[in-house]
Amino acid sequence: MLTNYVPKGEPGPRVIQLQGSTRELYYYPKSTLQVTVVGENINKGLLEQAGLQAAVPTTAKTQSPANLGFAADASVDAVVSIGAIAGMSEPQRAAFATEVLRVLKPGCPIIFVERIPGGLPIRFIGASSFTLAESFLQGWKDRQDAFELVEWDVALEGQDPHAVGVAVKAADYRAPILSRRAEKAAEKAERERVEKEARKEKARLPKKGFDKVAGNLMTDD
Repeated sequence: MLTNYVPKGEPGPRVIQLQGSTRELYYYPKSTLQVTVVGENINKGLLEQAGLQAAVPTTAKTQSPANLGFAADASVDAVVSIGAIAGMSEPQRAAFATEVLRVLKPGCPIIFVERIPGGLPIRFIGASSFTLAESFLQGWKDRQDAFELVEWDVALEGQDPHAVGVAVKAADYRAPILSRRAEKAAEKAERERVEKEARKEKARLPKKGFDKVAGNLMTDD
């Protein structure tokens, strides 16, 4: 999937990988400019060392994979999810869909390998218990305004089934105006809240003039 779907054009792709391990780094195109691995339980040092060995510049960020706020709009050539979407809550998945469409360049893919329900009653030892219903992926497929292609196959069906596929951002996708307005309104409200708290904190501090007078009175006594 990485070999076939990560863009290979010049000057080279920039990729965000959500979760996963070091082995994925060896399958990215050699022209890859940067892989940013994001996850809450990743080993930053190990991943960045593996990136050196794979000749793929790698940066690791220990944070929620649902948070892509570090990436600029339309700056990423591929987002790769290795079980990360399955591990998100429903609100996180909804926010992630908006964020991934924001950071991806038009016509660029989300590549995913996600565990889905089914298979053996007892999962493999050490395997994640989180699953992603195929109906979620179907929801992406139905969003023709956002995705020009969504397809997946089921691997290890009957044992430990995984949805392995790709969703390509529509070349003419435009974020809903109301969403952008709501986002700006939320940012403004947060700034105002922080400023208000700062004013309250400043008001609680003793005034310098009062301190000086009090000090003089104590000296006179």
